[in-house]
Amino acid sequence: MPIHVPGPRLGKTVSFQAAVKGIHGRGKKATYAALNLTAMVDMLTIMVVFLLQTFSASGEIVFVQKNLMLPEAVNWVDLERAPVVTVTQEVVLLDGQPMASGDELTAQGVDQKITQLHDSLVTLKNNYKLVNPSTPFPGTVIVQSDKTVDFKVLKKVMYSIAVAGYRNMNFAVKPKAKG
Repeated sequence: MPIHVPGPRLGKTVSFQAAVKGIHGRGKKATYAALNLTAMVDMLTIMVVFLLQTFSASGEIVFVQKNLMLPEAVNWVDLERAPVVTVTQEVVLLDGQPMASGDELTAQGVDQKITQLHDSLVTLKNNYKLVNPSTPFPGTVIVQSDKTVDFKVLKKVMYSIAVAGYRNMNFAVKPKAKG
């Protein structure tokens, strides 16, 4: 290997003068951008696998909250689209909107009806009748309750739903394998 005179070198393909011109802006900008195709294919593969795993053919109707433990059931049927009433120890929600707090649920009183829940369900019922005047109102609601909720609280919620005109209550459960 021959000995060369020391000096600035960038490599065999780029001369030092060309690099200096590029730094000072006298050179043309490159129009070619090299893309790493392997990384893009890997990313696309991961995205496809993620979307296939999260895809649900029946559609997600009920979104379970993080602090909610659904009861398990052996006999179950897929749910249909309907308003979702979520009952926890702290709050009652209708389609994600708070309707009553834990203090209101445990309070003893003459009226067993949760007024805000009742009024919201009646509003949904009237809206359904306005939008679909030719079809009868199905009166279906999905109740999603925590396993630890006291039955008195659940009874109060069910009474409010029934008084609002929803006669068909479906309870959301976690499917359990038979046997």
